[in-house]
Amino acid sequence: MKKVLSIPGILLLCLNASCLGASAEQASTVAYRAETPITVDGDLSEWNLSSPIEIKDASQIIRDESFWLGEGDVSCTVYLMWDEENLYFAADAKEASNFGAVGILEHNMEDNFKIYISTNPDADPERSVYETNDFLIYLMMDNQNWYTAIDRSMIERNQLGRFTSKGMEENIHVLEGYQPAYTSTEGGFLFEAAIPWANLSNDRIAQYVPSAGDTVNFNVCITDNDYPYPNTEASVQMSWCGTSKIDLDPSLWGRLSFQ
Repeated sequence: MKKVLSIPGILLLCLNASCLGASAEQASTVAYRAETPITVDGDLSEWNLSSPIEIKDASQIIRDESFWLGEGDVSCTVYLMWDEENLYFAADAKEASNFGAVGILEHNMEDNFKIYISTNPDADPERSVYETNDFLIYLMMDNQNWYTAIDRSMIERNQLGRFTSKGMEENIHVLEGYQPAYTSTEGGFLFEAAIPWANLSNDRIAQYVPSAGDTVNFNVCITDNDYPYPNTEASVQMSWCGTSKIDLDPSLWGRLSFQ
């Protein structure tokens, strides 16, 4: 006997198919153009805050989930703006132990923000390997030197454009013109930074100057290590989207549109 689906049953199947389709889409956010340069002072009163990136759900943990104690332990809301000179990054972060980077562990285990970004709007958003214009930037949270790094170790040699990793083995400033600032909040801090686009270029990779309407692959993580407590071998890492494989696969990132 043939089974006949009722109207509610058909609607349910359609809804499920729609959800499956939606779940396959990349997350998206917007960076708004700053009409005048942002003053980097840990005050977000100049910012357009209408397209937040929320990183505060257990489903966004990509490492050491068992050590996460909830939003107050580590979480953040991220905002982005831009102009022709800088990418502006801001985060309203909650952390039980702020600024835990101490320069002893590898960068990926220390307190940090990790910014994943392409500077090629024409790149295939579904590419599963890093290309020449894909970058992983480390903004280390140590409240002293604010050291930075760029990881290019995942890119094939013939795709590097002679732009190799910088600062991954040292506690140094690799982002020229980088401006960080913060203000303390109850249970965390407001962080603000200007990252000059020129840092993502060299004599073989042209400097990216965004235009309104551009869309690129993008992602962001927050990492928290409760150093100097005994569990220094573990640090919670949360990502806007994707899995622990985002360090190797840009198709797991979201999409950033410039307006």
